[in-house]
Amino acid sequence: MYLTLKALHIFFVLFWVSGMTVQALLLRAGRKLPGVALPQELARLRILQKWDRVLTTPAMVLALSSGLLIAMEGDWFGNGWLTTKISLALLLAGVHGVQAGSLRRMVSMGGGGVSFNAMDMLPIIIGAPLVIIFLVIFKPF
Repeated sequence: MYLTLKALHIFFVLFWVSGMTVQALLLRAGRKLPGVALPQELARLRILQKWDRVLTTPAMVLALSSGLLIAMEGDWFGNGWLTTKISLALLLAGVHGVQAGSLRRMVSMGGGGVSFNAMDMLPIIIGAPLVIIFLVIFKPF
């Protein structure tokens, strides 16, 4: 059971982070639209919004939940590396919320006019999971 939970946790994290990465890239592309989006561009943004609501957000919730279950089973609460890992996971959840809000505004404004630069978040989206992997493997503190 424990190994299965770990495998599911990794699957959910990969799905969540990959969804956030695609979201960041498409938000970046959407910012370059000179004005109101063409109907097919707006349709793609709506598909991304539905993808986020139906797949990426549930993957985030399941990743966070399964991670807490693994931490409880391992009795790791109170360890510094786990506190850091949880902080980074919550940072990723916050980035996801900011991106989801930007996507919602972009769709409601017809595809343009979002001032948030989603590309600024890519280093966090890519870097935080790498640091988390390091913390889980080496448990340095």
